[in-house]
Amino acid sequence: MITALSFRPNAIVALLAAGLTLGSTIAVADYRSDIGYTKLQQDLGGSIPDGTGVIVSQVEASQGGLAWLPDATNGEFIGKTIIDASNPGTGGISGHATAVGQAFYGTVTSMAPAITTISAYLAENWQSSGFLRVLVGPGGLQPKYSTSRINNHSVIWSNASGDAYVLRRIDWVVETDELIQAVAVNNGSGSSSTLPLLASAFNVIAVGLSSGQHDVGSVALDSTYTTGRTRPDLVAPASGTSTSTPYVAAAAALLVELGNSNPGLSTDPVTVSMTNRAGVLVRNAERSEVIKAALMAGADRVTHNSAPNPANLGVYRGTVQNQTTNGLDKRYGAGQLNIRNSYWIIAGGEQNSTEDGNVAANVSSRGFDYDPHFGGSNSTNTTATYPLPIQAYPRLLTASLVWNLDIEGGTEISFDPAVTQVCDPARTLCNLNVSLIDLGNGDAVVASSASTNENTENLWVVIPANAQYALRVTRSGNDFDWDYGLAWQLLEDADADGAYDDQDNCINVANSEQIDSDNDGFGNYCDGDFNNNGTTNAQDTTIFRLQLGLRSTPPTYNIADLNANGVVNAQDVPIFRQLLGLPSGPSGLAP
Repeated sequence: MITALSFRPNAIVALLAAGLTLGSTIAVADYRSDIGYTKLQQDLGGSIPDGTGVIVSQVEASQGGLAWLPDATNGEFIGKTIIDASNPGTGGISGHATAVGQAFYGTVTSMAPAITTISAYLAENWQSSGFLRVLVGPGGLQPKYSTSRINNHSVIWSNASGDAYVLRRIDWVVETDELIQAVAVNNGSGSSSTLPLLASAFNVIAVGLSSGQHDVGSVALDSTYTTGRTRPDLVAPASGTSTSTPYVAAAAALLVELGNSNPGLSTDPVTVSMTNRAGVLVRNAERSEVIKAALMAGADRVTHNSAPNPANLGVYRGTVQNQTTNGLDKRYGAGQLNIRNSYWIIAGGEQNSTEDGNVAANVSSRGFDYDPHFGGSNSTNTTATYPLPIQAYPRLLTASLVWNLDIEGGTEISFDPAVTQVCDPARTLCNLNVSLIDLGNGDAVVASSASTNENTENLWVVIPANAQYALRVTRSGNDFDWDYGLAWQLLEDADADGAYDDQDNCINVANSEQIDSDNDGFGNYCDGDFNNNGTTNAQDTTIFRLQLGLRSTPPTYNIADLNANGVVNAQDVPIFRQLLGLPSGPSGLAP
């Protein structure tokens, strides 16, 4: 029986509790520097992508009645076309939608100011007749199609019934049309999620906060959409997820532009592009799996954020409780958005596995692969190997493997919400794994990510100098023929502490916790210049002696607690002596 979808009263909620208030302004320079955009500007100058040619959609909750539209008269939206895609002529102006729009495509606030065409939806309408066309049960029309490449959802909700059918339809749209969905997780305090829409979908990019002040995990709905999956996928520095989500959506727009405008980045020997139902050409470098993988692989696991949102990630995967089976941290997913890293991953170009004909000795230090056929069926390979370049110094490897859940979809007039049998007769998610192997030691596994209920696998590993390592993708279970996106980067990490040199406040001394008591850009472990006069000298010796024996309290610690063990004691003395006569550092954060 087909049942019309009903809504729980007041269940669709704009995330105003996130701290994004009416008329709020966003500290542009600060957030951009925190997520790598400022350095990317320095890298590229006037050639930096800006969202040119990328069409987007914005889905909003009703605010104060039927108000869901960004204010088209706002100065940041001059020259843009904002289309009321839900109920033309009835939508009022929403302060929340306006602020989200500023972060997503505003000419001053956003990283993607050249986005000019935006479809704005009321969430109830988008879910029903406006786009997804959700019904409870099988049947009904397939979702509509759109020329948009990215949708932003700074809204969370749940229905009285049908949540699983909403998720199945949005997962089908992402896989079928490569329509990227950036969705907010609910603001909170790290407790388990209770509202499944839309962050519990597999194929979306779920976004949280660098502070960790959001709900985590997926919501149990059925045998496919289960609890315990890692949500969010990544985070961004903001006061609420209403703002962090359009930051990620804007970053995705830059990567989509990069991939679309540079056909030479997509080089798979079988297919380099697809055309979706709306007639939009999507190259491999801008597919949903590749963009998500590049954002996750490029994310920072160590951060040094500035005001007004200075909260930093805690020690990444520092406790067993925060370690997920797919190589992430349950609080932060892959870490904090870094558009500079993600840009250079896509710019590194598509690089095939050895099994798919790559005869080069190794892949480059940054890059991606979209493999359209993998898994053992139809004469496809079950192993994909990517030899990494041998480096004279330690390097930090971050890698993300992403694939989509496949929903049947049925026909245009009769949607089938079942998971396909592509990967298993029982209609389950394909099971792929990624590992780091030592080619110089019989392909011994150095590190691996092999979860059973996730559709991303991730590595964050320091590779020692002169190591002959490779990434390897494998599959578990039955043979199948499915596609994936893999993204990776190797970054200099001289002290092998997991903080790459550009983000390390003590480049030559391992200090994974990055304690910097006086906030001068130099970590305690390499900073004996307590009075900041340019060198560690007799004046600092006097200060150090006065601190001996004093307790030191996290998270800031005493400046003289050089090893951050909670007290200034004899262990700090030899460290201080080594610093005498030297300037602080070196640090990747300070000159």
